[in-house]
Amino acid sequence: MLLDNILFFVFGLILGSFINVIIQRIPKGISIIRPRSFCFLCKYKIPFYRNIPLFSYLIQRGKCSNCNENISHQYIVIEFLIGILWLYSSFVFNNFYVIINFSMISSFLIAITVIDYKHFIIPIEITTFIFLFLSLEYFFDKSILLNLQGAFVGSIYLLLILLITWLITKRQGLGYGDIQLIFVLGYWLGIYKILFVIFFSALSAIIFWLILNYLKEYDKNRALPFGSFLCINSIIFYQIEINYLFRF
Repeated sequence: MLLDNILFFVFGLILGSFINVIIQRIPKGISIIRPRSFCFLCKYKIPFYRNIPLFSYLIQRGKCSNCNENISHQYIVIEFLIGILWLYSSFVFNNFYVIINFSMISSFLIAITVIDYKHFIIPIEITTFIFLFLSLEYFFDKSILLNLQGAFVGSIYLLLILLITWLITKRQGLGYGDIQLIFVLGYWLGIYKILFVIFFSALSAIIFWLILNYLKEYDKNRALPFGSFLCINSIIFYQIEINYLFRF
C-alpha cells in the first residue's frame, strides 16, 4: 500500500537524521546520546521543532537559526538518501523482514562509508551493532552456518591479501578495521556474495585511485578508504541476488 511506502520513507528520514549524528560525533569521540543536537559552529542547542528531518534544513535555507552560518549539505543528502533507501526497499522487497534487514544494515553501512571516506576509520561501535542486529535475526535461522562461513571466508581471503601486499611492498595495505568490517559483511551476505564484493570493491577502488591521480597530482602513497568501497558494493550485491544470477 502507498501509505506503507510513505511510512517507510518517513522512518528513513528520521533514521537518516540519527545517522548524521553518528557520522558527526563518533569520529570526534562525542556521545551520540548527549548532549542533544547542537550546531557544531556556535554550539547552539537545536530545539526539537527545528530538528525535523529534511524540512528544517529547507525551511532554514541550509543555515543555522542562531549564528546564520551555512549548514553542511551532508545533513540533507544523508537524510534524503536514507529516506529514499527505505522507500526503495518497500517497493522492491515484498517481505517485511527483508525490508528491515536490508534498509537498516544499509543505513549504517552508509554511515561507515562516509566516516571511512572522511577520516579513514571504521568505528567498531557500528560494526558491533550490525553484528548484534544480524545475530538476533539469524539466531533461529538454519542458514546461520552459511553466514558464518561467509564471515570467516571473507576475513581469511582479505587477510591473505593483506599478507601478500605486505610481503611485496613491506607496507600494510589494509587496516584492521577493514578486517572486522569484512567479517560482518560476510556474515550478512554469505560465502558467495562476499567474494564478489571483495573483488569488485578492489576493482572500483583501483579505478577511483586512477581517476583521483589523474585529476590531482600523482601520489603513489595516496590512501584509499577501502571500507567505503566494501560498504557500497555490499549494498549493491545484497539486492542483486547473485546466488540466482550465477546459479550457486
